[in-house]
Amino acid sequence: MQPISLVMLVYNEAGTIEKVIREYYDQVVKRIPGSEYIIAEDGSTDGTKEILARLAKETPLRLVQGRERKGYAQAFRNALSLPRNDIIFLSDSGGKNDPSDFWKLYERIDAADMVIGVRSGRQDSWFRKILTWGYNQIINLYFSSDLKDIDSGFRLVKKKAVRDILGQNWVFPELISSEFTLRIRAKGFRIEEVPITYRSREGRSRGLPLKKIPAAIWRVLSKFPILKKELWQKI
Repeated sequence: MQPISLVMLVYNEAGTIEKVIREYYDQVVKRIPGSEYIIAEDGSTDGTKEILARLAKETPLRLVQGRERKGYAQAFRNALSLPRNDIIFLSDSGGKNDPSDFWKLYERIDAADMVIGVRSGRQDSWFRKILTWGYNQIINLYFSSDLKDIDSGFRLVKKKAVRDILGQNWVFPELISSEFTLRIRAKGFRIEEVPITYRSREGRSRGLPLKKIPAAIWRVLSKFPILKKELWQKI
């Protein structure tokens, strides 16, 4: 079995992070010899730092902490430079994904450079579902792609694909996984998608409030021409 580097970004998750970390360690990391568990913490203020410091003494974590908040986009890019292994597993830290779904992606990684988990059975509101569906349709039309869940936060990717794009000047202010996917695709790397379970989050949702989602999508859409021009130049 090829070892993996699990990379998880964490910010203000004091209520659930211990359960999530232990779940992923038990069901994924410790079952693959040579794997590493990287926690990239981004300036939390709710007690998450203290929980992670304790867990790092009890579980073999590679904990990288920041004093100040970088924001998700910058923290995401910084975290991608940390893995030592050739296969990187990215997962959100909010507990909405089922870590056992990792194995569905893992069995496909030999045939692809990136395998994306397509969230199914979502318990989100109809408004959030429609916005997500519409966003995927628009991005597929504009960039001539055919992906079902381009911004999914649950994916496996080979380090060689990540290394190729880290030095580029990324442009999306939000929904950074979408740009990550498009840049890897533009380099000619193979992408597959497999369905995964998407669970309801315990407690209050940490996603963007519904009233802010349209504005966030618009900020990303406004960057489409810049990204498309750059990607075409790189082909």
